[in-house]
Amino acid sequence: MVEAALDITLGSEENLIQELDLVDQDNPQSWKNKLILGDCLEALQKLPSASVDLIITSPPYADSRKKTYGGISPDEYTDWFLIRASELKRVLKPEGSFILNIKEKVVDGQRHPYVLNLILGMQKQGWLWTEEYIWHKKNSYPGKWSNRFRDSWERCLHFNKQKKFKMYQESVMVPMGDWAKSRLKKLSETDRRRDNSKVDSGFGKNISNWLERKMAYPTNVLHLATECGNKNHSAAFPKNLPSWFIKLFTNLDDVVLDPFAGSGTSCVAAKELGRNYVGIEIKREYCQLAELNIKTAVANTQLVKNSNQYHEELNVVGSDYKIYHNYLIQYVLTPFYDKRFEKLSKLKLKDVLKRKNPYLFKAKNIERAQDFVDSIITSFLSSQEETIFGNLLEGFAIHISETLYGGFKSKLNSIDLEFKRNDNYYIVGIKSGTNWGNSDQISKMKDNFKKARQFLRKQGITSNIFAVNGCMYGKDSNPFKQDIDSDKTYFKYAGQEFWEFISEDPNLYQEMIVPIGEEAKKKDELFKSTLDAKINEMTFEFMQFFTSNGRIDWIKLVDYVSKKGDVKLEAVTQQLTLELEGRDSDLEEPLDLADALDFE
Repeated sequence: MVEAALDITLGSEENLIQELDLVDQDNPQSWKNKLILGDCLEALQKLPSASVDLIITSPPYADSRKKTYGGISPDEYTDWFLIRASELKRVLKPEGSFILNIKEKVVDGQRHPYVLNLILGMQKQGWLWTEEYIWHKKNSYPGKWSNRFRDSWERCLHFNKQKKFKMYQESVMVPMGDWAKSRLKKLSETDRRRDNSKVDSGFGKNISNWLERKMAYPTNVLHLATECGNKNHSAAFPKNLPSWFIKLFTNLDDVVLDPFAGSGTSCVAAKELGRNYVGIEIKREYCQLAELNIKTAVANTQLVKNSNQYHEELNVVGSDYKIYHNYLIQYVLTPFYDKRFEKLSKLKLKDVLKRKNPYLFKAKNIERAQDFVDSIITSFLSSQEETIFGNLLEGFAIHISETLYGGFKSKLNSIDLEFKRNDNYYIVGIKSGTNWGNSDQISKMKDNFKKARQFLRKQGITSNIFAVNGCMYGKDSNPFKQDIDSDKTYFKYAGQEFWEFISEDPNLYQEMIVPIGEEAKKKDELFKSTLDAKINEMTFEFMQFFTSNGRIDWIKLVDYVSKKGDVKLEAVTQQLTLELEGRDSDLEEPLDLADALDFE
């Protein structure tokens, strides 16, 4: 059913090879960007030598997934894998890398050494064990056994054929983080020179080298959740894991091989990053699942194929994001605060009161006039600001698409953005968060997606048309929203996935915080001062019309908001008087309300 529903939007790409005889070593088109059904030992023998840039895989662990893969005994695992490792070494290019995700099994209360034996066996084959990365599973469930705790990490072993291999370390750099603001604010004399290790290790550091830097190199511990799209596969393998290694060890158009492809996660990651893929999977049902996942993946190569100027300015590697920062400051932050000031200046007490629920504030036991006015102003402004800022940030997303792909603001119902990338046509409805609508609103959006597709086809659009509901913040673990009517099928990208979809930059969602935070600090001080003045002004007015004997007159307030007919307000004529304890005071007359406020 899924394949039929996607037929119209996904085209007729054939990427599943079900007969090994169809694989021709001399014809790259027969195995590049293909999913091969069969035992990887046999399938690998069909591939040419030195044809793969990166191998990344998570094979069946010893005695694991017996229902799906049969399971291999820990005692036999090393020999079973080394036969396949020999073929993997043959197909890997000299400068290529092999990442093996694996974990030891517990047998009779202790860890079986088959992984360690495998490492030693691969070294005897001529492999270099270059590094060991740790995948920390951030969301693993707590638990214990009688002699150990729950596993929360797995090995990602890095092997090479030679010491010199391809590695693009800048492509996986991470933001410096908040620690740099305080740590680098005041540097000591020691921080400004190379400070050698106190244990004579030969290592040292110069803290001042990090001044003005926005990005840093990561460690070899990857903190990734196990949640992923492999809902119908027995092994949880998050897409971010292969994506990280693909960016680190390959370049555009390189070949990525996964000999135990499963549901195709590594192949999907390779395709989305503009690499060629080869997947091998022995189980037919997983091959079919992988085929669907690969077909629905979007190849994101346009950014790097644009002009060198945009490549240098917008690529995450070594970028300072100035082109984005300038837009955010000029067209998002500045107009946002302009509108906040405008709303604040036009704010009238009586207008705000009519829009707020007095029972709510009474239920919160607010009895001070200033607290009440502060609450209703804050509530009123907040309800406006979400919409204002969301619309401005939507403009930023459209600007990115316009800059990179010639995208434009759409006039179609429920569609905010249209653009074409890699021979695919995208229609995007942009919302703030993921919980933006009820079932009726979502149904209406899907109807409008269908109408938009039909309209665009009549206008001569022959490319595959993908509908996307983009949410500027939040998460959605199941982005593919299938419908029986294929024209209503769409993708829901939220938070990081949305901004990466728009810009092909996985770090943009974090980098946006920098100019937003810096500019907000400059403007917010004046705004708070203006807000305080408005609260004081409206508190004075509130006390004139809605207080009695110094207390909030809730009956009068409820009448004004809810009573039938017109309600005339009259200012409190009796002045508030304060008697001073000291009889010798120079103040002989009672204080009126204005004096009382000044005195306090």
